[in-house]
Amino acid sequence: MTHLPDRASLGARPIPGWYQDAKLGIFLHWGLYSVPAFADPAAGDFTSFMRDLTAMKDTRGNIPYAEWYLNALRVPGSPTARHHRATYGDDFPYTRFRDRFDTVAAETDLGDWARFFAGTGAQYVVMVTRHLDGYPLWPTKVPNPRMPADYRVRRDLVGDLTSAVRAQGLRMGLYYAGGIDWTFTDRPIRTMTDLMEHQALGEEYARYATAQWRELIDAYQPSILWNDMGWPAEQDPHELFAHYYDSVAEGVVNDRWTQVKMPRNRLARRLYLRFIATTLKLLARGGRQLPTPVPTFHYDVQTHEYSSPETALPHAWELTRGLGTSFGYNAQESAADMLTGTALVRLLVDVVSKGGNLLINVGPDGHGRIPEMQQQPLRELGAWLETNGQAIFATRPWTRTRTATPDGHPVHFTCKDTTVYATVLADGLPGTLVIRDLTLSPGTPVELLGADGRTELAWTQRGTDVEITAPQRRSPAHVLVMTPLPGPGLSRPAPE
Repeated sequence: MTHLPDRASLGARPIPGWYQDAKLGIFLHWGLYSVPAFADPAAGDFTSFMRDLTAMKDTRGNIPYAEWYLNALRVPGSPTARHHRATYGDDFPYTRFRDRFDTVAAETDLGDWARFFAGTGAQYVVMVTRHLDGYPLWPTKVPNPRMPADYRVRRDLVGDLTSAVRAQGLRMGLYYAGGIDWTFTDRPIRTMTDLMEHQALGEEYARYATAQWRELIDAYQPSILWNDMGWPAEQDPHELFAHYYDSVAEGVVNDRWTQVKMPRNRLARRLYLRFIATTLKLLARGGRQLPTPVPTFHYDVQTHEYSSPETALPHAWELTRGLGTSFGYNAQESAADMLTGTALVRLLVDVVSKGGNLLINVGPDGHGRIPEMQQQPLRELGAWLETNGQAIFATRPWTRTRTATPDGHPVHFTCKDTTVYATVLADGLPGTLVIRDLTLSPGTPVELLGADGRTELAWTQRGTDVEITAPQRRSPAHVLVMTPLPGPGLSRPAPE
């Protein structure tokens, strides 16, 4: 099928079922920034960074993301600049990390990574192919007009990992920072207007980014086109989408394609940015947030970063976050900064009950190793999914997303055909489990998932609550399976 490069035509295409069924993906950040592996521990988190940025405060290079190392390095006196000088000296540019990274990359066992990803229960992987530092992780033939011809990794990391991931039966998506490339500017991002200027790099960059995205599509046929930081105003993203959908029948596109259109005249641009800065400061002083722009472009999946919506959404969406506060590996973080296995299980349950997917990040270190403090919670998630995955994969939101027990433990619902899953987020089950505001049809079987299969449980309807006789046991979350008989209660799943 040939797709037309316009929003209406592309929007008529249904979202592939595989994506809605997948529920769990692995995000992979690995690049030159993984060698210094530094972000100031005092930088806070993504929410505080965005609050300061949108209030037009000078962030001074303080961001919890280690993959923003080059940007922070460009801010004189920043914690990253001080760390870099103390560790590597004054005469050590960021590009010198290439030697160390490329040497390690040549020897890294990407098959081992792929096997680990499969063991977590993930159904797809999204790999960063080029982050904001501009360093491509594949043998691109698209020349960067601002850098030497060999400014790219020597090994085809994108191709080799794609093959390894697909060999495990997983789908492979690709990330590309389409809106920003720090090799096209030497100014750091300190404020929101700085960010906007970085997203308006001009026609030369627009041609470069478009050619690289097309090259990635043609060479690797990714299942997900995961763009970041916007898209150059000089190029219509719908032309790229049409080419992508013609190339990958079941492809999925995310929503980070906002285009920043700036006046070409220098004086007009300066006045425009001054107006934006003043407006942002006034909004912040009044305690108001920057309005979210309404997308004017096509997309399949809405992206949320570090915070998920309160209720189920009527469209496909994804939550992405690191296990800690960074995506790229930050050697300043410890196991205490990571999500625990229990927290990760409960996060997935919460996201899926609202109709979303969880894209959880892995950041290998400068030696090509996935740190144990990242592996442990992911292994625990994989073990939980081995027993309870039927309450997650290929499910849809039920008519309500959650209720609670009398002592406040959340209970999240999902459904599949006529079966409803109630997942109790509690360390242990009491002998008598009460689920509030739940009505079951008489005779409905209630079963508890466990390592040995399903165990049928006795239950009693007490007013609007259900009282269940449950065995005492320990787990991050406990799944009850209910297949209602016709009648009132749990008989109607939410429409897709």
